[in-house]
Amino acid sequence: MVWISWKETAVNMDPATARKVRKPVLAGSWYPASAESLRNLVSGLLEEKTSHPEIGPQPLRALVVPHAGLAYSGGVAAGGFALLRDHPPRRVVILSPSHRVGFSGLSLPEATHFATPLGEIPLDLTALDTLRRQPLFANAPQAHDTEHAIEIELPLLQVALPDSWQLVPVIVGRTTPDTAARAADALRPLLDQETLLVISGDFTHYGAAYGYQPWPANEQLPERLREMDMTTFGFLQRHDTKGFLDHLEKTGNTSCAAAPAGILLNLLDAECRVTLLEYDTSGRMTRDNTLSVSYLAIAVTREAPLSTQPDHDTDTLGEADMRLLHRLARRVLQQVVTSGSTPANVREIARGFEVPDHLRRLSGAFVTLKKHHDLRGCIGSILPVMPLWDAVADNALNAALRDPRFRPVQPEELPQLEVEVSVLSPLRPIPGPEAFVVGKQGILLTKEGRRAVFLPEVATEQGWSREETLAQLSRKAGLAADAWRSGATFEVFTTRKYSAPFLEQEN
Repeated sequence: MVWISWKETAVNMDPATARKVRKPVLAGSWYPASAESLRNLVSGLLEEKTSHPEIGPQPLRALVVPHAGLAYSGGVAAGGFALLRDHPPRRVVILSPSHRVGFSGLSLPEATHFATPLGEIPLDLTALDTLRRQPLFANAPQAHDTEHAIEIELPLLQVALPDSWQLVPVIVGRTTPDTAARAADALRPLLDQETLLVISGDFTHYGAAYGYQPWPANEQLPERLREMDMTTFGFLQRHDTKGFLDHLEKTGNTSCAAAPAGILLNLLDAECRVTLLEYDTSGRMTRDNTLSVSYLAIAVTREAPLSTQPDHDTDTLGEADMRLLHRLARRVLQQVVTSGSTPANVREIARGFEVPDHLRRLSGAFVTLKKHHDLRGCIGSILPVMPLWDAVADNALNAALRDPRFRPVQPEELPQLEVEVSVLSPLRPIPGPEAFVVGKQGILLTKEGRRAVFLPEVATEQGWSREETLAQLSRKAGLAADAWRSGATFEVFTTRKYSAPFLEQEN
């Protein structure tokens, strides 16, 4: 990573765009407008915080902190930022939700600096330019003009850190599990040894003003709020992306941390430790049970930086691992096909298995069904949006019952099926189609908002050349056969697969 100061940036930029400062909009309301008063306030908040020996010796890689006015959430946020005394980064990437502008994807500012009464903070323009080249990040720059969730963190960072650091401010709009995973992949290279990721977000918003009152505002409310917030935190602590999203949907939880935290979850692996540092609610502070927002400060530590790809090499899976995943797929097929009903939670079928930790890492996976060598169903997830064990269970059900190309598998067909489980390595971009190794790599084509994927064996089974494979992939994406020749991007992956008859004996 090349580090550049704002002075160096100004020299190399077009004079018309050499300096563009995003002015503070919260000074005098959410925090003091006087530099002296603001510094004294923030210094006092940070000095009140002691060390947190429970986070262990690993370096700090990410923080989740609240973003209300400093009088409310500043103490909780300071509990996280106080850790920077021992882990000062040279770059801070902040992900925040969008409170005032609706859009899909992620938004980058059209600025060179962000300012508070404590001074100007230079943006990392090289990093921003890198992100801006991706369509996912080329949305709604105006969202930064009045957004408070990034600005409120800046005075805390300015006091906690030396002067020589740069900022990458990103606002997260509407996302799907797929876009959250792609955003994480795009951000990961920035999260090197000297970079801190900050997730700016509050948790449960309770009260009529927020349209969320699942319980009455009585003396039991603080306990109910804490239970809800700790349940939400538990999914973060366990790195459970799907559980986190399912929990928010099921409960209607109003956490504005949801979208940026969903990206964080896609960056976590088994080496990351997630620790709760501070917890409080505005309702406790104001003694008002009718309106309350929950504030959490959370630390993510990891020996290696988050830019280091998690160990998802499919070669690390042994024969016993693949047989166990195959047994799981067959168990799910047996249950859902013969019962004639879809369980509320397919993972309940997997009870009784002893599952090693490395089969619970996030990973893409496919389950393919064949009958007399002909395809009978194939559903999978390319991106690592859920633990491998859960992905195989879900996709076994989907391949049997929800592949739109086929009618649902019938009980009498089960003995005739061949069941194949494929585990995917992480996607890796390639410079162009000439770098695609036919038969050894799977490939994902993206163009004009359309995407299509082939597993590695597809080209081999069909006897296709590289050009034929890419032409068929273009057609699958709904494009012209030659669309792959220009304007498309490509990502490749490898798979580890295990295939055996449905009736294979279990050991």
